[in-house]
Amino acid sequence: MKRILKLNSFILLLSLILTSFLPANASAHANSYGYMDVQDGAEKVIVDLSLDFSELAEAFEFIPEFEAADDMMKLEHVLSENEKTITNYITSGMNVYRDELICEPELTRTSVSMTTDNYPLAHFQFKYPCAGESTRVAYNLFVDDINRSHINFATVDGEKGTQEFTFTIAEREMVIGERNWLRQATNFFILGIEHIVTGYDHILFVLCLILPAAISLGRVVEIVTAFTLGHSITLGLATLGIVTLPSQLVEAGIALSIVYVAIENILKWETKKRWLITLFFGLIHGFGFAGILQEMQLSTSTVASSLLFFNLGVEIGQITIVALVFPVLAYLRRYKRFPAFVTTSSSLIMGMGLIWFVQRLG
Repeated sequence: MKRILKLNSFILLLSLILTSFLPANASAHANSYGYMDVQDGAEKVIVDLSLDFSELAEAFEFIPEFEAADDMMKLEHVLSENEKTITNYITSGMNVYRDELICEPELTRTSVSMTTDNYPLAHFQFKYPCAGESTRVAYNLFVDDINRSHINFATVDGEKGTQEFTFTIAEREMVIGERNWLRQATNFFILGIEHIVTGYDHILFVLCLILPAAISLGRVVEIVTAFTLGHSITLGLATLGIVTLPSQLVEAGIALSIVYVAIENILKWETKKRWLITLFFGLIHGFGFAGILQEMQLSTSTVASSLLFFNLGVEIGQITIVALVFPVLAYLRRYKRFPAFVTTSSSLIMGMGLIWFVQRLG
């Protein structure tokens, strides 16, 4: 009797752990992203910088004003009210050098826009009126004082051609005209890993899929392969602009996929052909994976390699998660109370999926 009570307690505790670290809001990714467009001219450099407005509001403590702004005009007003503080922060943490001499920035424009995920971006355009042959951009925003996971995707256009660069906590300087294919590939590979690891909705979907399949490694491989095939197809189609869907519909569909698979687990529906439903929902998840790459507006010369290494990163991250969870599930399956664990875990996951579904439709 004591053994059964201990096992029941362990099952409940492990089930709660599966969801205890998950956010109950519509955003399923914890990373911080920014974007930069650089026009490199002989006499001047123009930098268009886009940052997460909500993150700026939290960092500089004007959250009440930001949350009260329910339309674009009010958001523009909030940005204008805090423009000096934010601009001082940007100009102290982002520098442009021409022939290794620092350029003084001139703020020429600010604006606000919404991403495809309905998150506001604050835009700042700076002009650096310096002549020179070589240009170096140093970027130290966010990573030291606001969010160490912050990433900024830069696109450069000028006489030296088109160039892309990813600013991270480890890569803070870009020399225009200096291309490093291995560095770029590594950055997109790491970005893919981070995207799946911080994509709580994708993780919950995969965990829910393999919960009842833990009896067989072959079944797990079959399911994961179907999911990989599905999301890889639509990730490529969406990133290349061949097929696109409204972001709100995609995100709601991802949440609904979690709910559906959880219900399958709870009602113990037939799961021998689960790979078919997994393939279908994988197509929907692929559109979700593509969101970040679409925001980056990759150039045609690098989109194929960027897509490849991003997808490889997603797959490695996904395989790592499954490899860590599967042995635990296989061990628990030896106990008679394992079906109760599946039901309890699936119920908690279903509840989280329903919360996301309602929030994303709203």
